Amino acid sequence: MRVVLCAPPIMDRFEDTLESIAMDAHRECPPYGMYLLRAALLQAGHHVDFADLIALGTSSVRGFSDEIDRADLVGIGATSMSWPTAIEVLKQIRRRRPDVPVVVGGIHPTMFDQYVLSAFPVQFVVRGEGEAAIVALANALERSRNFHEVPNLSWKTDDGVVVRNSIEKLIRKDELTDFPVPDYGDLPDRVYQALSIESSRGCVFDCSFCSTSYRRTWRGIQPEEFVDRLEMILPHVPRTSAGHIHIIDDEFSMNVKRATRIAQIISQRGLDAGLVYDSRANDICDEAYVEAMAPHTVQFLVGAECGYDEGLALIGKGTTCAKLEEAARILRKFGIADRADFSFVLGLPWEGPAEVERTIAFATHLHATYGVRVLLQWYCQIPGSRLWDEAARNGLVTEAMYDEFGFFSNYYLFQSGVKIPTADIYAISDKVAAVRTVSQAVYKGRNMIEYAFPEPVAKYFPRILETFQQNGLASLRQVAGPGSQAARREIPVEPPKAAPPGERIGIPLRHFHGVHDKGAVT
Repeated sequence: MRVVLCAPPIMDRFEDTLESIAMDAHRECPPYGMYLLRAALLQAGHHVDFADLIALGTSSVRGFSDEIDRADLVGIGATSMSWPTAIEVLKQIRRRRPDVPVVVGGIHPTMFDQYVLSAFPVQFVVRGEGEAAIVALANALERSRNFHEVPNLSWKTDDGVVVRNSIEKLIRKDELTDFPVPDYGDLPDRVYQALSIESSRGCVFDCSFCSTSYRRTWRGIQPEEFVDRLEMILPHVPRTSAGHIHIIDDEFSMNVKRATRIAQIISQRGLDAGLVYDSRANDICDEAYVEAMAPHTVQFLVGAECGYDEGLALIGKGTTCAKLEEAARILRKFGIADRADFSFVLGLPWEGPAEVERTIAFATHLHATYGVRVLLQWYCQIPGSRLWDEAARNGLVTEAMYDEFGFFSNYYLFQSGVKIPTADIYAISDKVAAVRTVSQAVYKGRNMIEYAFPEPVAKYFPRILETFQQNGLASLRQVAGPGSQAARREIPVEPPKAAPPGERIGIPLRHFHGVHDKGAVT
């Protein structure tokens, strides 16, 4: 069985050109999930060609025409952010091979499998974990063409009927190592900033704004086995531009004793591994964990989210402002506070200007007192989150909103989540700009307070943005942005104002979606 796998980048259209944006503009990490699927298929004896379009910075599959012509199956992986590009890739494949079986997977098709099968010319959707499913599908196509037994598969019969096979039990933690480590030896040299690897899957929490797969479930690879896998990819680190390894777990420290043991084994083996990861504030309060990780830490993110306890409770974060501050204190104690990105969300659906300013004040306090970096991001509706589901039930958002390029600047979608008037957003942004000016005077040459003005507001309610400076994130994060098409239910807004002649709204260069004076491509 000849399989072609396609990894489309996050892109947006500017005039007549598609350009990579957000994390894919800087090729932060190779798409680990797609590399893992390739490894699983190769292990099962199938031939695999991999169209890593993220590395190439394109939506065009023209360079893989011969491979597509010979393919027995084409697979496309997509998040909500890359879904419009995935559709563009699909169109090209269908023009060239109208009848080739196509399977799509990733979190976006997983959430909207029935819609995807009914609205687009694909035959298969893999829901959830795909390693076993993609192999079973390839085997079925090669042998029996009996798709009823393929786990996690949604598929369309010849009559157009959508069949949803049962979801298999989650891959057990002892099974996560059954799949080979992706071979990064054929990565293009110095294209990606870092390599990616996973040590666990899932998250035991269920934050209301988060669309992480497998919420309330978590499986971690045994420390020794994970370090074995880490050691396997270390020879390929020189092929990256930054020389780091990104642990792509939703929360690396979900089991803090396990994470501590991993760090200890890395030290015992004398491995030179510069790590980027996510960690909870509650776990950072364990000093033994921070002390063990400090020598190996390049950068990590702490999902702080809110600067007041009532908001943290509404999110379901499972922490408090006191815990966040204690974590910052311990990080300073061990000398890695400036490697920590405390990420906050502004404008959650229940928030007014007063709540946003409380969060900014708390974030500023952490930065000024303990020297941590602060990331301030306006709230975006993310498909699959509990808040998205609530908005969908109220008719405010639909799955179609992510089908077309331009959803990053969709004012309708932005306002379906953020309830704060645009005038207040500008006033809040002015205060952030003043704080950033002070911080930049202290930390010369470093942006320690990251902030992006919401692109939809800048586009439809523009003001000269002379105070906002480029603040491209150095972290390896993926944050979803707003969508493209208006939902079926109208939200009353004031009439949009046209942008000044000649003004071009900027392309966000990192995963913060917003406008910066030097962050635009002109």
